[in-house]
Amino acid sequence: MHSYVALLRAVNVGSNQIKMDHLRAAFVRAGNEDVTTYIQSGNVLFASSLIPTAARDHVRTVIRDEFDKDVIVVIRTAEQIAGVCAGNPFLPSEQDASKLYVNYLSGEPTAAATATFMAAVAKTPDEVQIVGAHAYIRFANGAGTSKLTTAVWKKLGVDSTARNWNVTNKLAELAAAARSLG
Repeated sequence: MHSYVALLRAVNVGSNQIKMDHLRAAFVRAGNEDVTTYIQSGNVLFASSLIPTAARDHVRTVIRDEFDKDVIVVIRTAEQIAGVCAGNPFLPSEQDASKLYVNYLSGEPTAAATATFMAAVAKTPDEVQIVGAHAYIRFANGAGTSKLTTAVWKKLGVDSTARNWNVTNKLAELAAAARSLG
């Protein structure tokens, strides 16, 4: 069994309302084990024998079939989430965790897409460093005032979903605990 974190984009935003107890139950009915959710924004920890790409497709199918929602799903293993926490290029220099986010990408963007994206980022006061399939963000004035809109992120040519630094760390902690139990 593999320990996974499913990061669902835009769950419980607008019309994409899914109750977490219903989501957990759907995951269990679909054959996953050790299912838990963290906060209401679409973070599901679970165990599955599927490989990561199959697990992502499985989760999308479960959500589509159970809730009639088509959401972006990014899957990370417990090890990958731990690596995200260890690899933040803005630490330890940035002491204000509220300015730090990670945008989890569905794959590594091409060099051309990254260059186009970084040109758009350069027009903002925010900083972004892309490391593999993760975009680390330091918001100069907080996420709520950022000019890094969905249109800017689409320049990367891959799906993505963001989590703040505190949520990322909590997911790593929960995933490590689940992994040690498995």
